[in-house]
Amino acid sequence: MTAIRPYEVVVLVPMCYLTVHTAHRALRNRAVPGSEPSRLLAGLVALFTLSIAVGVPAVRRVIDSVTGVQSITNLLSQLLGMAAITCLIGFVRQTSAAADAAPGRRRRHWLPLPAVAVAMSAAFFLAARPDGEQYLLTTGHSVAVIAYWAVYLGYVFWGVTAVGVMCLRYRRQAPPGPLRTSLSLMGAGSATALVYVLHRCAYLALRDSGIPLLADSVVVPTTQALLTGSLLLSCAGIAWPGLVKGRRARADRRRLRRLEPLWRMLGDAVPQVVLPLPAPLRTEPELVLYRYVIEISDAILALDPFRSTAAETAAREQLSAHGFTGPRLAAATEAVVLRCAVARASLTQPATPPTRDPEPSSEGIGASGDPLEWLELLAATHRHPLVRSISTALAGDPQPAQGAGAESSGPDFPDSPPYRP
Repeated sequence: MTAIRPYEVVVLVPMCYLTVHTAHRALRNRAVPGSEPSRLLAGLVALFTLSIAVGVPAVRRVIDSVTGVQSITNLLSQLLGMAAITCLIGFVRQTSAAADAAPGRRRRHWLPLPAVAVAMSAAFFLAARPDGEQYLLTTGHSVAVIAYWAVYLGYVFWGVTAVGVMCLRYRRQAPPGPLRTSLSLMGAGSATALVYVLHRCAYLALRDSGIPLLADSVVVPTTQALLTGSLLLSCAGIAWPGLVKGRRARADRRRLRRLEPLWRMLGDAVPQVVLPLPAPLRTEPELVLYRYVIEISDAILALDPFRSTAAETAAREQLSAHGFTGPRLAAATEAVVLRCAVARASLTQPATPPTRDPEPSSEGIGASGDPLEWLELLAATHRHPLVRSISTALAGDPQPAQGAGAESSGPDFPDSPPYRP
């Protein structure tokens, strides 16, 4: 049989994607201090993927034919799986409280692997090796085969138990969020793998007893289901923090695109508030968004001497007449005042100092109390045609003189740097 089985497709497709993604991330961050978890993540996903891929019947036949060693792919697949479990132990330790341990202590989980690999290889070459799915089972009463399975299942039992215990321990310490969810998923994957080990031990010990549940027709799909569930749960736990971070990054990029026109207008008026940002940090949407919020707020404060209470009163009356109410009215009024202040700043004509605190009022911030939401609302109303026409009528809007580029949403982040070089 050389067809790819359904469970292998279910496992291989997401794991191949994860392998490419994590390898690219590890290579990109290889020079960054503290990037060892990324390397471990790439290693364990790649090892798991190779372990499953080697077991595909079509691949197995080719490798056995090329090497001339019957069933050598079974040994390779299991050795790769054990190495992946060892990487998983290191990954959990690196992403949890154990990351502060001494380097030697962090890597001591690798010590048993070479000895186990040598023992399994020796047992493999001493045992009879019938080809096919029943590898080393039809001769399961020989000493070499018993030693082989004892070493393999013992190592897997130790590895998944260690991962499960660490996930349970560190989950209690982790705050609610992606890390706790990740540890829960990896712990569930370890528990499923532990069930697989116990199921395999029961099968090896009792397969000649005639128990229906241990018949080959039942054991094969059960084994496939346990392996698939364990791998998918573990991969979901490994990928969960990255998925959450990616979702947050996409939300931050959308916010950046909404804030950029306002940030550019205020940055052109008060360039001293825009500080240089190193190129490597420009790829972090959360950091750039944080800088946007600070620099917009600083620019608003810097434009304080150019604010006009008369323009504010007139803008509020006109916007109210056009149906603006609540926070939207407060944001639109502030946008008009800022446009007028920018126009006066370009002409160096300070207005009468304002009679109110330049911080947004509680009406403007709204019930959520989130200054970022207020700035998003301010950026949205800043582009409103009515706001532009009112500010042009009151003080002369500088935007038409600066070209259409100031009103565009700007280049998609982070394809081009949002900060001036």
